[in-house]
Amino acid sequence: MKKIILLTIILLSIACEKQEKGYSISAETNGFDDGVIVYVNAVSESNRPTIIDSTTIQQGKFKISLPPVEENDFNYLTFKDIQGNVLFLAENNPIKMTVYKDSLRSTVIKGGSENKLFFEYLGKMTAYSKEKQEISNQYQIASKLKETDKASKLAVKQEEINRNEKEYRREFAEKHSNSLVAVMALTDLINLKALSAKKVKEIYTTVEDSLKSSRLGKNLDRLIAASIGKIDIGSEAEDFSAPTPDGNLLSLKESLGKITIIDFWASWCKPCRAENPNVVRIYNKYHDKGLNIIGVSLDRNKDHWTRAINNDNLDWNHVSNLKFWQDPIAKSYGVRSIPATFILDETGKVIAKNLRGPALETRISELLEEKSL
Repeated sequence: MKKIILLTIILLSIACEKQEKGYSISAETNGFDDGVIVYVNAVSESNRPTIIDSTTIQQGKFKISLPPVEENDFNYLTFKDIQGNVLFLAENNPIKMTVYKDSLRSTVIKGGSENKLFFEYLGKMTAYSKEKQEISNQYQIASKLKETDKASKLAVKQEEINRNEKEYRREFAEKHSNSLVAVMALTDLINLKALSAKKVKEIYTTVEDSLKSSRLGKNLDRLIAASIGKIDIGSEAEDFSAPTPDGNLLSLKESLGKITIIDFWASWCKPCRAENPNVVRIYNKYHDKGLNIIGVSLDRNKDHWTRAINNDNLDWNHVSNLKFWQDPIAKSYGVRSIPATFILDETGKVIAKNLRGPALETRISELLEEKSL
């Protein structure tokens, strides 16, 4: 008898364990007709959507049980003949939902630690987005009414919100390195160009190895690999230090103004020398308004470099490693031809690149006018 009781307890324990590990969804619905088909969709390794199961709504409810997932990933629900979807994290825990036909994005989802983190993150991003939209609307009105002081304060507020959002994403990824949502946050940071690929890679090294082998982890790996060493509009400019003509080290960070041009050139580059008078004129016109320039020369001969600076009246900061096309700064910025320019805002973010002639002056004028609002 004792053996039978013991066997029963063991079987019940196994059954409970299987149930706890099950991936199931039970939902209350609002506004749906009975008989509407509900599809559970996943995304394959090749990033293609695929239907993994389906059920129907009956008496305003539906329930579906699916095989346990080997690794957490984003799945989503779709409904026949209804636009939109409901995104959630598939994890081996029961999930409860309240789904609204007229606002699928308002679906309430409970169940599992990963879903809790995901909706915490999503809620914060939604709040930031709403706040930025409100500030943007106020800025547009203030600009039309020529309320320059108010517009200026709103622009500062917008930048502050952007910084706070970026910092939240970064801190979230670092704090929850054992969660797939951290991989999502890092992917957002690199896609939004809010953080350099180099910095994202540093944070990504702290993420659990099992997450790196997931579909999203592999996607982030590819994204980092494609972005490393690529500095484009929206990217943070990488800081650098190099010798000046007098032999001292000067960094990009020390050279930043309200607007900064990184000018890649060389004394032997005829197009560069032909463009120099235009750059000199722009510098003389806008330097007092906040324009700085740092010239990065791809020269090999110091005398040729310094002579060209003096002859062309290039009265701004200059650095060079005198390594021709092997210059490490040019390599890190992906420069393969000169002249090449990168225009930065006061925080060091790239906001334009490779502008010459009238296009360069027009953009500098526009940017400094924006800063003066």
